[in-house]
Amino acid sequence: MTMYVPQLENEGSRYQAIAAAIERDIQVGTLKPGDRLPTHRDLADRLGVTVGTVTRGYAEAERRGLTQAVVGRGTFIRGYQREDPWPEHLAEPGMVDFTLSLPLHLPEEERFLAETLSELARDPRIGASLRYEAESASMDQKSIVSAWLQRMGLFPKPEQVLVTCGSQHSLNVVLSSLFQPGQVLVTTALTYPSLKAIAKSFGLKLRAVPMDAEGMQIEGLTKALTSEPKPHGVYLDPTLQNPTTAVMSLRRRKEIAEVVRRHDVLLVEDDVHGFLLPEPMPPISSWLPEHSVYLSSVAKCLNPGLRTGFLCAGTALIRRLLSGIHNTVWMPPPLMVELTCRWLANGVAVRLIQAKRLEIQRRQMEAARILAGHDFLAHPYGYQIWLRLPEPWSTEAFVLAGAEAGIKVIGAGAFAVNRLAIPQAIRISLGVPSWEEMRLGLLRLSALLASSPSSYF
Repeated sequence: MTMYVPQLENEGSRYQAIAAAIERDIQVGTLKPGDRLPTHRDLADRLGVTVGTVTRGYAEAERRGLTQAVVGRGTFIRGYQREDPWPEHLAEPGMVDFTLSLPLHLPEEERFLAETLSELARDPRIGASLRYEAESASMDQKSIVSAWLQRMGLFPKPEQVLVTCGSQHSLNVVLSSLFQPGQVLVTTALTYPSLKAIAKSFGLKLRAVPMDAEGMQIEGLTKALTSEPKPHGVYLDPTLQNPTTAVMSLRRRKEIAEVVRRHDVLLVEDDVHGFLLPEPMPPISSWLPEHSVYLSSVAKCLNPGLRTGFLCAGTALIRRLLSGIHNTVWMPPPLMVELTCRWLANGVAVRLIQAKRLEIQRRQMEAARILAGHDFLAHPYGYQIWLRLPEPWSTEAFVLAGAEAGIKVIGAGAFAVNRLAIPQAIRISLGVPSWEEMRLGLLRLSALLASSPSSYF
């Protein structure tokens, strides 16, 4: 590109105007991630300002999370991390895509699917699945889901269960039905990217809480709940947290429940990964039956194509949540709900989860071997790895270099609630289609970690 010269507007001091112009040009697409800005001297000459003014302007742009200075190379545009981690297009042939948190697919799933579809075709009652229903599922189906969730340490009555089109649909229903625009939702400093996007679409404000090895910190949560404006709720995924893989201890869960109860806010607990643990941790919601909404799903533990999720809440919230389902899809597809419930009841779900755990363990062990010596967090039953980048790598530079090296990864900015506190880290999802593809991608990743940004920029 030709030399970039920002158009300065009357926005306070000149250095602030430089940072503001860079931000505007990123928003309209004039500047793109990876673009290199002019040297301090060159831009100062073009703008007729001092070098010190440009230096302060670039520093302000970096403070806002817009740029990244690479020693010996210059200042590069970070741009805005997409809040939606889904790719804008399919990966090119030969590219290993670690960006999507895909569950593992097992060959036996197709056999179980064929068998169950045959059963459904022979069932004389199946015609009922072709009609509109006022409820999200039948009482028999809700009873099956209720019994299934007892494995997690949650004991809802069937009338406290709603069936949705997956956990992301559940989250849309919860935030649209139980929150109002402008209200504050507290979450961890690094959180599920779709939460950020959904909250934004409903006009909610997120407030970040610092994290430690277990996830959300108690002291930070207390501070967030006592700050103005008063939050309306707390969002947590305490088991295999996305993206850090943290699993919250029993003690921390009880402490979180007590703080939430004391401050009289709503807990939104996302437990989509809970069933992957051989010994599941009790949900925080189990201590807050009337102050919580519990989200679960079969996407990670069975198959995402089933598009079936579950909501559990106190009786005072159920009708409002059901209205949220009606306002979005009216009802989840009855055929898929029935198929899912049969798997939950006949043992297929247990068999698939056990097989997936074994394969996850196998993949995590191989990943740990290939990435030995690097700074990362992982869990034996988690689909993801949270890798802290070695200096002098920045997240943005690594993501761009990874694309050149044949791998796609997600940078920390997609998960960060506060853009001023983004770690230099990436998330790696091991649910790629095959073992061979996973190994190839990890080997490319390891080679990239051992190289220098100067080799790519």
